[in-house]
Parts: sequence; C-alpha cells; structure tokens
Amino acid sequence: MRVMLTGSQGFIGRHVRMELATTGYDVVDFDILLGMNILDADAVRTTLQENVDAVIHIAAQADLTQVRGFADGFDTTQLNVGGTHNLVDVCARRGIWFIYASTCCVYGNQPGISNEDLSVPKPCELYAFTKLAGEQVVRGYGANFGLPYTILRLATVYGPGMRKTLAPYVFLDQASRGADITIHGTGEQTRAETFVKDLAQGIVTTLSYPQAKGQVINLATRETISVKQMAEQIRHRLGSRSKIVHVDDRANQIYCENFDVEKAVRILNWQAQTSWERGLDETVAWFKAERHQV
Repeated sequence: MRVMLTGSQGFIGRHVRMELATTGYDVVDFDILLGMNILDADAVRTTLQENVDAVIHIAAQADLTQVRGFADGFDTTQLNVGGTHNLVDVCARRGIWFIYASTCCVYGNQPGISNEDLSVPKPCELYAFTKLAGEQVVRGYGANFGLPYTILRLATVYGPGMRKTLAPYVFLDQASRGADITIHGTGEQTRAETFVKDLAQGIVTTLSYPQAKGQVINLATRETISVKQMAEQIRHRLGSRSKIVHVDDRANQIYCENFDVEKAVRILNWQAQTSWERGLDETVAWFKAERHQV
C-alpha cells in the first residue's frame, strides 16, 4: 500500500512515518518543510496522482500559542479547514481512503467520559473548532460523494521530538534551568497524556482495518494525570529545586480529559501500552540528550 502522509516532518508525523516504514508501507511525504503546502491545490492533485492508496492527514496549525489575533485565526482556519478540503476533494474523486487526524479537544469540557458517538462536541477554542469543521467536511464528502474515510481523534501527546510549546516540554525546560515551573490556574485540570509512539502505532494500525471506514475513533490512553502532578514528577525526575508557581488560568481551558477508548480496542485492536511513568523516562532521556547536543 502506498500512503501519502501530510505533516510528515512534524512531531507526530515523524513518528508515524517511522511506523509506516517499519511496517512496510511505501510513504509519500507531503510537508511544508519540504516545500509542499496543503493550501496548494495543484500540488495536492499532482501528488495524489502517484498511485496513492490512502492518505493520513496530520498537517495542521496545532500550536495554540500561534492563535492570538485575527490574522492568526484566519491563517489557522484556512489551513485546517481549507487545506483539508483540498485533500478531501481529490480523495473523493479518486476513491482514496482518507484518514483524518482530528483531536480530542473537539469535546471541550464534558460532564463525563467523552464518547465518539454519544458526546456532543463542545470545543473551547478556535483550533478545536477548525478541527471539528474539518471533520464535518470529511463526513460531508463521505455522505455526498462516497469518500472512504476514518476520523481519528487524538489525545494530548508527548514524547521524544515534541514541540517546545507543549506543557511537558515547558516544565522540563523550566526545571532543567532551575526556573519557576509555571502552572496555569489550580493545576487540578487533568490530561490524558498519550505517548507519541503509541499514538503513531494506532494511526498506522488503522490501515489494516477496513472496518474503520466511516468511523470516528478516539486514540487515547486510559490513564489521566493532573497538570500539577505532571510538574511535580518532572521536577523530581530532574532533581530540580524549581518552585511550582501558579499563574493566571489560560483562556478557554479544558479542565478534564477522560476519553472512551473501547471503540479503538474493538475496531482497531489497539490500546495505549506506555504508562506515563515509562513514557516520561524516555522523554527525559531524549530531553537531556537534546540539551547536551546544544
């Protein structure tokens, strides 16, 4: 099977690419760092003419720190919705399986466990709204034009190669320098921090299960941790004397992440295997090695 991977040079994309190659798939890279933009409809059409059997679409503006003003909002919406449409349009015309990497952030703050088919999405901020809009474009093309699709809602992710704006990296950086570790709000908000290698394996596993077509599936760990616990454990791992300091709560905060993952088990025979403790050990080792190289 030949798979086009958008966002192949990003944090999640690099791990998915490695998993695809290891599993024996032929990978077609598509990434802005390689001079290829999903907003370029001609480039998308040209690439998808290369006997592609499936598309895994990860490319997106996913950094919440980059959505601060109206111009940022416009760019994020154009990329996450318009870019997704460019891909979906060609895939529908050619009957190519479209696997869309959405986000569990679309659930927002739910009263209980977030289920793909029962919970009504309630996004809290623009990024999640654009990803939900992308989902609707995908599902609309499935309904109207027979697009074969799978929507994967990815949980909060961490691990080697992670972006510097993600909370675990921020805490690692602050603790390594002996600086204050800053937590937004009370720190009681919980996260389903999912190890990136588990997530990559789940994404690639989807290709082996045609019954996943037409489905929306959560990919997340069952384990949750509070942001305060996360900061404390990172401080302990680094032997840091940093103080934990509480700052103003972040606007549009999600306070509880708790996702139903039974569908992933049932349809994909997948569940996260890496505990937070073990994943943190591997992440700390990567972080120290990266700092040593610098």
